[in-house]
Amino acid sequence: MTENTLKITFQQAREHRQAARERLRQAEAGDTSKPIEQDVRFILNFEEFDDIARLMRTANLELIEAIVSEEPASIRQLAETVDRDYREVHRNLTELESLGVIEFEDDGSRKKPLLRDGAENIDFSIRFPRSPDRGEVPGTSA
Repeated sequence: MTENTLKITFQQAREHRQAARERLRQAEAGDTSKPIEQDVRFILNFEEFDDIARLMRTANLELIEAIVSEEPASIRQLAETVDRDYREVHRNLTELESLGVIEFEDDGSRKKPLLRDGAENIDFSIRFPRSPDRGEVPGTSA
């Protein structure tokens, strides 16, 4: 992974918080024995299956791919690139923005779609964490 990577995870918020606390502890202690940097630019964690399903729709993944590979200057240019109706592309981009995967850079009257925080890659990490007792998923109860 590189610093230009958006990492998308599933039900790993607790692990991300622990790693951030460890980096902070290391920095406060002046520990220089290992790098303190995070290995990705931004981590986006989903807690609901529905959010993963929305992200993984073919139409949304095609837009993400086109945003990274073609770097369209506007929503209209992106719609032309993927050969889809502007309104449909706008609706999908609004969904991706609400998920936190993309953002827009205002350029006068145009909105340029970009991956979150200027990332150029996405790393998906979908694990199903289990609690030590009986394999239950954290945050759920029987």
